[in-house]
Amino acid sequence: MIAVATAKQIINSLVKTGTITERPILDATGYALAQTVLSPIQFPAFRQSSMDGFAIYFKEREKLLSIQEALPAGTTKTLTIEKGKTIQVYTGSPVPDGADCVVQKEWVNNNGTTIQIQTDHNIQPGDHIRETGSDLEKGSILITAGTVLYPAHIGLLASAGITKVGVIQKPSVAIVITGNELQQPGEPLQFGKVYNSNAFAIQAHLKKMGIEQMVIRYVNDNLADTHKTIAALIEQYDLLIITGGVSVGDFDFVPFACKKAGITEQFHKVKQRPGKPLFFGTRQNKPVFGLPGNPAAVLSCLYQYVIPAIDQMCGICSITTVTARLTSSFNKTIPLTQFLKGYVEKGEVTILPAQASYQLSALGSANCWIELEEAWTTVAAQQEVKIYLFI
Repeated sequence: MIAVATAKQIINSLVKTGTITERPILDATGYALAQTVLSPIQFPAFRQSSMDGFAIYFKEREKLLSIQEALPAGTTKTLTIEKGKTIQVYTGSPVPDGADCVVQKEWVNNNGTTIQIQTDHNIQPGDHIRETGSDLEKGSILITAGTVLYPAHIGLLASAGITKVGVIQKPSVAIVITGNELQQPGEPLQFGKVYNSNAFAIQAHLKKMGIEQMVIRYVNDNLADTHKTIAALIEQYDLLIITGGVSVGDFDFVPFACKKAGITEQFHKVKQRPGKPLFFGTRQNKPVFGLPGNPAAVLSCLYQYVIPAIDQMCGICSITTVTARLTSSFNKTIPLTQFLKGYVEKGEVTILPAQASYQLSALGSANCWIELEEAWTTVAAQQEVKIYLFI
């Protein structure tokens, strides 16, 4: 049995970043950018007006100026302003050559053919002109490699005319649910059965992380079915998550089935509660997680090991880890790292009731996991603890 920190180090050393794939920018949200993107254009690509108004020679601001022409936004026409004249411009339209100032239309008396600029306003050279390349120079860094793309980044890429980017591919994931006692939600619950929550919780987390390729398989508690399913899925998918069957009971076949399928055991059992029987193995750089069957243990192990491993494969970070002060003391009676369901607000975190590994009721109000270190015993109120916010 190994420490939590050791287990995490082993996983971190063995999990590899995914391959690079090209995706349309509308399908790239939530992916990590594989390569730094340089701007293929300068922006603005021309001198641009930031205001509806009139382009002028600044030195002629006190003259009566004839309206030479109008340049609407979107025009491809270029004009040079003539002496003693003005050209009407609009937000986003080109500024005519020679003009060194745009005066907003509200500061102008306009009779349709001439304008007179009002004298009680502070007009300066360069007013309301967006200079060429003032936002982006051609060849400048648009977004650096490793950036997780959000909708604002997609808009930035589109503004530079980019339609596709190279991103780190997210893994395909197979989920194996073991347990003869499981029954699907939506059916009347039979005696001796429990509703299957693990499959739904795992799939929901994977969907939140943007995993598009996933499959779920259910197996009976016997070695033949367990081995056959694991052996088939490890060939087809990048990562396996198995729930149940990882302890030392008569019906716990997962570790042996994994070994039989060519999966190398990296560790089995961690000094933690919940989730002590956790199994981790690899085959040809493909991670395999065997999680205990109790639903709280599944969720705890997801946050501590599985989600961080998937994040490492994707080049992203899904879980926010912070510290908070306990609202009350806690008597820790076990020499294990303990993960507790909690509720954090304004820097303070409360340990909720119903902490057993089979109990999910606290999740109705929980928003984080609290970590109590292995060596701790009594934890005092207001002590700082590490917490993992729900995604």
